[in-house]
Amino acid sequence: MSKTVAVLLDTDIGDDIDDAWALAVCLTHPQITLIGVSTVYADTTARAVIARWLIEAAAKEVEVAAGEQHPLDRSISLHRPNQMKAIPPEDEQRLKSGRSDGVAFLAEKIEAFQGDELVLLTVGPLTNAAKLLTEHPKAAEKITRIVSMVGTLLPNHPNPEYNASVDPKATKILFESGKPLTMIGLDVTLRCRFSEADLEELSRSGKVLTKRLLALTKAWQDAHRRPDGSVPMPILHDPLAALVVVEPDLVKLTPMRIVVDEEGRTVRAEGTANCLVATDVHPSAVVNRLKSLLM
Repeated sequence: MSKTVAVLLDTDIGDDIDDAWALAVCLTHPQITLIGVSTVYADTTARAVIARWLIEAAAKEVEVAAGEQHPLDRSISLHRPNQMKAIPPEDEQRLKSGRSDGVAFLAEKIEAFQGDELVLLTVGPLTNAAKLLTEHPKAAEKITRIVSMVGTLLPNHPNPEYNASVDPKATKILFESGKPLTMIGLDVTLRCRFSEADLEELSRSGKVLTKRLLALTKAWQDAHRRPDGSVPMPILHDPLAALVVVEPDLVKLTPMRIVVDEEGRTVRAEGTANCLVATDVHPSAVVNRLKSLLM
């Protein structure tokens, strides 16, 4: 596949580190044209600052809009994302102004789109996506397909996947939308991880974007430092979803019917398929592709 695909990214960047790496894929992949970013869940204004900080480092002009802070049917406390510690106060001050109507922003970007293929890539809770689908149906018609890091079918994972569980009602709306949907779940993403050696290799990059990614990664690691002093390594949940937008051969995609229960569990069901589910992956190819984009 050599054509360029237009992408709108919806993200809860700032908590887990993989969102930042997914945004970096969208900024650096030669087959992706990133036309807008919306943030979702909790302090979406701070999340927008992080996204703008990375976009600036890539020397791109992509507008970011803060979106829905609360799930569809409940209110939550608006915690400050851990990765804000990596951003100098003067940069935060400079980058914090911008749109705060993320769902309307997505609809406007879609309605103005003139190309052949427009993908909505969701790598966070699905509140913005669900509101877009239900409140702006005409715009939603123009979305060619949705690629989502969401869900799991792992038999030893009784709890719902995080993005699906934050707003189960929104997750249900997505899977029942009738839009062409690709589910990139824990079944494949848990197998794709950076090692210390990978981060060390990336630290030799001269790219400002990569340097800022590594600063965010360190802030995330510091926030999750274990009692023995060790730190977690990034699991590439969201960057895998971003890569699959234009490199589907990195995974095996299987048509399935998926239903969503009240807690956000994604369950395989009988009947006509409503999505493509990633059921296998080439982990080393994913890691190498990501490094090749950012070195």
